[in-house]
Amino acid sequence: MIEIRVPKLNNNDTSYILVEWLAADGEAVAIGDPLVVVETSKTAEELLAEDAGILRRVVAEGSDCEPGQLIARLQAPGEAVPQQVSVAAGQQDAGEIVITAPARALIEELGVPAERLRTLGKKVIRREDVEALTRAPEPDARAGLVALSKAQRLTGDVVSRSHQTIPAAFTAVKIDVTGTAKLTRDLSKHARTLIGLSELVVKAVADQRAEFPLLFATLVEPGYVRLAEGAHVGVTIDVGKGLFIPVVRDADARPLDSVARELMDYRMTALRGSFRERDLEGANIAVTLHNDGAITLAIPIVYPGHVCALSLAATQQEVAPADDGFTVRQTVQLGLAFDHRVVNGRDAALFLGAVKQMLETPRRWLE
Repeated sequence: MIEIRVPKLNNNDTSYILVEWLAADGEAVAIGDPLVVVETSKTAEELLAEDAGILRRVVAEGSDCEPGQLIARLQAPGEAVPQQVSVAAGQQDAGEIVITAPARALIEELGVPAERLRTLGKKVIRREDVEALTRAPEPDARAGLVALSKAQRLTGDVVSRSHQTIPAAFTAVKIDVTGTAKLTRDLSKHARTLIGLSELVVKAVADQRAEFPLLFATLVEPGYVRLAEGAHVGVTIDVGKGLFIPVVRDADARPLDSVARELMDYRMTALRGSFRERDLEGANIAVTLHNDGAITLAIPIVYPGHVCALSLAATQQEVAPADDGFTVRQTVQLGLAFDHRVVNGRDAALFLGAVKQMLETPRRWLE
């Protein structure tokens, strides 16, 4: 029987709250599976299984727990279960709602009233619950009007601020990814993780920081920028639970397989809806992915504080002339919206051209 104890998560706290079990009592778990969410005074952390076995809970949801406290055991197949009853969550009132730190931060940011939280009917409220709640339209007292959700209004504020403060320009290139599309299977096999066009674009963009430092810079005041020390690429991920933009940090200094694994981890995190604040902070450039097959071109919004943003549209098939007649090739449009106060059209075209060259000469990735 393997004991699961609470690690030291925050030096300033002597106790935490066991917010939610992510695996059921009696469920078989593998190494790396998420087990439980524990809330500190600063954030909510997922604890992962360090061994495989059958989960036997000791502490119930909503209970206080201390660093080093036993909260569960992992039972090996055929091993006897110890006679121990789970601790009841008696530290909280029956009607009290547990709100994780990320959820509380979003509630304060969006100004969500407490009465709306109670409509969820949940005893534990996580960030994704707040996001889902704020995406729902609110009825308006005036006949015939429906108020946009606060999340959408917040998005509108960011977009409006971007348009009002950033004189953005836009350009795009068409990239022949026929060879790249064929090679991604070999790349995935070599790296032992999924590598597709999105991963290649993120890495190709990050690798341009040394040659095009202004596209990763921050405009501090008119005429002055602060250059970035690394390419921190924000990538849009939407798996049906809201749009997230997690950040792949120092992507220019990391190999392709490392970037690909982190993006895969972020997709799994998006499915669980358990992003941490540090996953979503610190980007200095953004890549927006538009995977719907009908989208041939997209113009991204330059986020305030950034100099540019890229958009990758869906892959399209087109007929092209060939030596022996015609051939079918796969192409994609890569767009770049950029702050014209910092970057000129020529530099934007050279930047896109460099990314295009990397994607159209895919054999280099195998090296």
